[in-house]
Order: sequence, then C-alpha cells, then structure tokens
Amino acid sequence: MAELKQMNSKIRPAFYRRPLFSLSRRFSYTLTTVVMAILLVFTGGLALFSYSKIEGELKRQLDQTVQFAMTSLPTAIWQLNYNTMNDVLSAILINNTIASVRILAEGTVVASRTSDLYAGKDFSFFENSPQFLVRSVEVFSSGEKAGIFQVAISRGQIQHELVLTVVVVIVLAFLLISAILFTSLFISRKYIFKPLIKLENSARKIAEGDLDTVIDSSGDDEIGQLALAFGLMANKLKISFSTLEHKVEERTADLVDAKIEAERINQELRTAGARLQALLDNYPVGILFVSYDRVIKRVNAEMSRISGFSQEELVGNTTRMFYPSQEIYEANGRKNYPILHQTGFLELQNDLLRKDGTSVTCNWRARTIITEDGLEGVVWSVEDLSQRLRLEEELLKIKKLESVGVLAGGIAHDFNNILVAIIGNISLAERLIEGQSQASELLSRAVRASVRAKDLVVKLLTFASGGDPVRVTASLPELLRESVPFVLSGSNVKCEYDIPETLWSVNMDKGQIDQVIQNLVLNADQAMPHGGILKISCANTTVAADEIPGLQPGRYVRMQIRDTGHGIDEQYINRIFDPYFSTKEKDSNKGSGLGLSIVHSIITKHDGIITASSVLEKGTTFTIYLPALEGEQVRQDVREEIIMSGRGRIMIMDDEEIVRRVVCDMLKYLGFKGIEAKDGDEALQIYRSCRDGGQDIDAVIMDLTIPGGMGGEEAVGRLLALDPQAKVIMSSGYCNDPIVKNYRQAGFCSIVSKPYQILDLSRVLAAVLGQDSKEQSASV
Repeated sequence: MAELKQMNSKIRPAFYRRPLFSLSRRFSYTLTTVVMAILLVFTGGLALFSYSKIEGELKRQLDQTVQFAMTSLPTAIWQLNYNTMNDVLSAILINNTIASVRILAEGTVVASRTSDLYAGKDFSFFENSPQFLVRSVEVFSSGEKAGIFQVAISRGQIQHELVLTVVVVIVLAFLLISAILFTSLFISRKYIFKPLIKLENSARKIAEGDLDTVIDSSGDDEIGQLALAFGLMANKLKISFSTLEHKVEERTADLVDAKIEAERINQELRTAGARLQALLDNYPVGILFVSYDRVIKRVNAEMSRISGFSQEELVGNTTRMFYPSQEIYEANGRKNYPILHQTGFLELQNDLLRKDGTSVTCNWRARTIITEDGLEGVVWSVEDLSQRLRLEEELLKIKKLESVGVLAGGIAHDFNNILVAIIGNISLAERLIEGQSQASELLSRAVRASVRAKDLVVKLLTFASGGDPVRVTASLPELLRESVPFVLSGSNVKCEYDIPETLWSVNMDKGQIDQVIQNLVLNADQAMPHGGILKISCANTTVAADEIPGLQPGRYVRMQIRDTGHGIDEQYINRIFDPYFSTKEKDSNKGSGLGLSIVHSIITKHDGIITASSVLEKGTTFTIYLPALEGEQVRQDVREEIIMSGRGRIMIMDDEEIVRRVVCDMLKYLGFKGIEAKDGDEALQIYRSCRDGGQDIDAVIMDLTIPGGMGGEEAVGRLLALDPQAKVIMSSGYCNDPIVKNYRQAGFCSIVSKPYQILDLSRVLAAVLGQDSKEQSASV
C-alpha cells in the first residue's frame, strides 16, 4: 500500500489537471450547435419554398392579366377606343399586386393606369427596378399588330408575406427547439453528468491509494454498472498489492501482452506504410523524399513517369541524375539549399532531365522535414508543366486567330463597298452596250471574276464569324467542275471525274463546301509536286443503321478525292484533322495547320463525316459523306432576267462616295432620280427638307454601318418616327450580322446585300414600291 501511495504522489499533478472543456460542456456546445444548424437549414429551406411558391403565384397572376388584356384589348387598340382601353386597365388594377399598366400604339402611349401607391411614377421606374416584374406583349387584331400591352407587377407583397411567414415559423421553431434543447440538457445533467462527477471523485480517491473508498453503485443504468466495475477494480487492486508474488506474475503477463501489442503495432505500421506508398503513387504530382545531402530516399509512381526512371533506379541515387551537368547540379544546390535551411520552404520552376535525354519544364516545391533531432531532409513535389504550357500556347494561337477574324471582317466590309462599284458599273455597262458581242464578252469575264471576289468576301465573313452553314439545294457536280479547275490552274496535275448523271442533290452551304473542295484539291496538288492524276468520284449510297460509325441511317452522296502523291505515314493518319498539325516541311509554303481541321468542322456541321486513308508513295484518299435530299436532282433552269424600271426619288445613304455614285447611275438607268447622303444625320435632314417642300422621297437605301457617323440601324428608327410610312431598304456587306437576319424587326422593309448588280436593285425596288413597272429584257 505504501508503494501505491508513493507511485500516486508522482502522478498526482497530472491526474488533478482539469480538462479545458468538460464532457458536459462539450455535450452542451455540440447539441446547441447541431440544433442551431438544423434551425438555420429549416429556415432557409422554408424561405426558398415560400419564395418559389409565391413567385409562381405572382407569375400566374401576371399570365392571367396578360391573357385578359389579349382578350379584351385588340379591337379597342385597333380602333383607338380610349374609353374601352381605360376601362380594361382600371379593371386590371383591381388586383393590388399590379403597379402599373399601359398601352402603346405605333410607339406612342395611348392609355396608362398606375396604382395609387405608385402615383406619379413613370413606367421606366418599374422597368429599371428589381422590385417589379415587367412584361410586354404585342397585341394583334385580325392578324395585324395593333399595339403593345405592358404591365408591371410589384414584388413588395411577396417580400412582405415571405418575411412575415419566415419570422412566424422561425419564432415557433426556435421556441420548440429551445424547449427540446433545455429539456435534453436538464436530463443529461441529472442522469449522466452528475453521476459521472461522483464516479470521478471516487476514482480519484482510489488513484490516491485509498482502496477502501466506497463507490456508490446503487443506479441500475450503465453508469451504475460502471461504478460497480470501478468497485470491483478497487477490490482487485487491493488484493493484488497484498501479495507481491501475485503482482509479479501479473506484471509478467502484462509484459507478454505488451509484446503482443507491440507486434500488432509494428504490423499496423507496415500496413500504414503500404497505404502511404499507395497514396503517394496515386497522387497526380511527383513526390521526392530527399536527405539533406540530396540522396533520394523515396519516390512515387508519378515521379517515375515524369523522369522516365524506375523507382529502383531513383532510390539511393542523388538528384544529380535530373541535371545535364555537374556544374548545374552544384550551382542549384548552392543557391537553393541555404534558402531551404533558413525558411523551410522553396518554390521554383526548372527543367528536369529525363532518362531518354529530353527535358521537361517542371514546377518544384520543397518543404523541409524537421524532427526532434534537427533537420532530417526535404520533401519535393514536382509538377509537370509541359501539358499546361502547350495549352497556353494553343490558347495564344486561338487568340491570334480571333484577332485575324476581326481583321477579316473589317477587310470584307471594305472590299464589299469596292465590289459594289465594280459589279454595279459592269452590270450598268452591259446594259448600255447591248449588241456589241466582243465588249459584252469582256464584261462577262469581268463579272465572273467579280463574282469570285464576292465569294471570297463571303469566305472572309464566314471565317470572321464562325457561323453555321446557310444551306441551299445545290448540285455537287457543278460545284466540283467550277472549283477544281480554279485550284489546279497552272498545275501539272490532271483531274479525272467519275460522276453519274443521276447523282442526288445535296442541301449545303455552297461557300463552305467550295472551301472544303479547294482545301482538299490544294493538298493533293502539293502532294504531287512532279505531277500526277487526281481522281474525283461521286456516288449515291444508302447507309444502314450502325453501318458507318458517326452516320445516321439514310441516303448520302459519297465523294472521294484520290491523289497519286507521296502519301501520309500511318503514325500520322489519325492526327491530320487535329488543329495546327501538319506533315509539311516548315517553309514559306506551309500554312497554319488549320486547313483539314476546318474541313472536318464544315463536314461535321453538314451532318456528314470525312475519313482519310493513305499508302506511302502511292497516294491518299479522302472520303466524304454528305446527306442527300429526298427527291430528284437539281435542274439548272435558264430563265430570262427582267429589268424593272420606274419613276420616283430614291435616296442612297452610304459613307463611300464611289458607292453612292454607282448606285445613283443605276437608279438613273432605271428611271429614278438618286439623292446622295453620306450618313444618317444628313439623310434625315434631306428627307425632312424634301418632305416640307412637297417633294416626297419614295424609298431610302441605307448602309447599315457608317464609321464615325450615324448608321442605318439608328437612322431607320428616327426616320420612321419622322414618317411612319417611309420605305427603308437595308444595304449591308455584313451577311452574318444578327440585324441582317431580322431586318424587318429593325424597321427595314427589304434588304439588298452588297455587292449587288442593277438587276438586284431593280428587283428590290419593284417589290418595295409595288408600282406598275415597264419590263425590259436583259440577257442572263
């Protein structure tokens, strides 16, 4: 017993050290935290549910209001019946959530009502405020647009009801959870923590050597059983100290158990080491454990992949194997390890020499390993940056292409203006010299060359916008016979065609498919520098389900372009459609490596596929499948073009003087008088002046874009505000501009795309003016 007291005197200070947080406090804090978290989640969920439900009800009311207006207002708006419109708006404002309603006819407010709560507020107040939901709908009467109905509904009621509901629920939930919380704390304190404190005091007395301490084990719960176990333990301690021999035997048994436990711990350490190695091997960054003398102690699988060395080759060697020379190795050590020893951390970017002699750029991060004995070593994490650097390089190329695309769009716009003057003057000249066959032939050649220039502009605009194909029904053989000779002009390559007369028609973008043909033919020509034969064949084919990967079942036109050139190596054939990949020598004739990737993109957007096969020194074959139309092939009908002449005053608004002059000459030939304006401000001034002087202008042709001035997009709105009956025709070279595709919504009544001929201008004016015209035949 004296030995027990002596031993307790040594460990007593540690035993009496009270924990910073008792079990009771931890339980209270944890339970309180969990309860508050549940309350917050419940409150948030309730708020979201309430908001969603009320927002849905608000939209439903808004839909009902719009439906009521669409039913009640068309006739009233069409007839401008203000009494009926005001009555309908007053009826709508009965709903207290409606803040304001109004009706617009031809851009003018003809009726409006605002709730008393928002009296004096303009409708733009509701449109710009997030507290209101605004909707505008067009009202039609007998198929014609009568006006626009606009309604603004307040969200204030929603927020009020939401806040009220959430507050009530939070208060009720807080009271209920508080009651549960305090009840739980009271029960746990009375039946758990107080008995535990008593048990702790008794255990402390036993630890101090008072083995006669009586432990209260009257409870019939788990704590009572624990107290009973403590009492039994005290009795056993008393008995064990009564006989030393028995104590030695027990100690020996404990040592045996300790040995078994040590073996178990060693086994667990070996298992933990294996798990650590598996974790390191699965880590996506290379890991190196290096001693302070730079000897590699441990590596992971990723480090082996990056360096090319196996783990057995790395472990035991120094990091010298990662450097091209001893001098660089020593210089890096002198520079980096003093910093590591001082700060314990280092990050740098450096090349790593692989086993195969190549170098990869890596990001190196180091952290020193410090034990009780001092500095033990360094752990390095090595990240291979080669893939990321390649991606950054590709991104830079893409940015450059975007810049080129913007430049191409600007060049195409300016080129279109030049082509308007060229094609317009040529078409006008053809009309003036009818009957002179030699001059007509020369002008026809100039027209064909100008049309090719026009196609080039379309390609530039397509490249600048990257748009989807604009498909039309066209003949593939005709396109082939136009494009292939153009590419092979001056070449020593002979082209042979195998095209059946019954070939199905294709719904395609002629400009994009022409680009595909020219790219493939140009590649074939470059693959046969000493001449050869280019074979182009087409055939009708029906593809069954799962017959050709990537194709849906149906009818297709198969086109093959086969050359007899040097061919493509098998290791490169699967990469030829990758961006920037090229097998050509790096000289001035090599392009950007985008040709075949653009071809692949165009064919894919046409719902087709393109494949390639090649044999070295025998040639390459490209096979294209394009969906065929369900029906007969396209027939090229020759018809006589008609020039429609007339009378009247036509204004041409364009910033280019050469465009204005040629259009005025074409108008003069058609019987009209042309009036020039260089921008929107001048056009509006001339139109207003002519109208005030009683000389109406029959139509206005407006250029969409005016650099440094008012263009057609803004000018048409102002002109229609001045004269709602004005007839405005859009003239633009930006065929992919969104406003061009929706020109009627912008206020234009028709469009004439640059560059255009006198025939195009005649057709548009005849359709817009709708007047009796004198027909004059013109040769096709």
